[in-house]
Amino acid sequence: MTQVLSGRPTEKPVPAPTADSAARLGGTIHINEDVIAKMASHAASELPDVGCPTRGLGHMGADTLGTKADLRRRPKASAQIDGDNAYVDLVVSVRWPALLPQVTSALREHVRTRIEDLAGLHVHTVNIYVADLVDDTHAGARVH
Repeated sequence: MTQVLSGRPTEKPVPAPTADSAARLGGTIHINEDVIAKMASHAASELPDVGCPTRGLGHMGADTLGTKADLRRRPKASAQIDGDNAYVDLVVSVRWPALLPQVTSALREHVRTRIEDLAGLHVHTVNIYVADLVDDTHAGARVH
């Protein structure tokens, strides 16, 4: 709403709706678990040492029956939502010779922060399964 005082338009501050007022004002927002999983996958791919794990028979070198681990592709993710809490599972490949404790710690914090910022949910857990190590000489690194 715009008010005119002394010939100048000014914006009247609008208070943020509470959960109770949201229901009275016409609705609530429901976020599908697949959306949270996609957010987690995108967030994980923002880190240069994390990528997509091997799928299918790709680990055996069978390109037609699966994919090989690739740092240029997004990791696999799934999520569950319980009220305002999200629970995320990631399956990733990690660049060799990155230090796994450092990479997984940074990954967990980055995914948690991005989902909390983007979706407004509290991320209770981020479980990480490191399925592959990708040698730098064979992986096309993403450019940021």
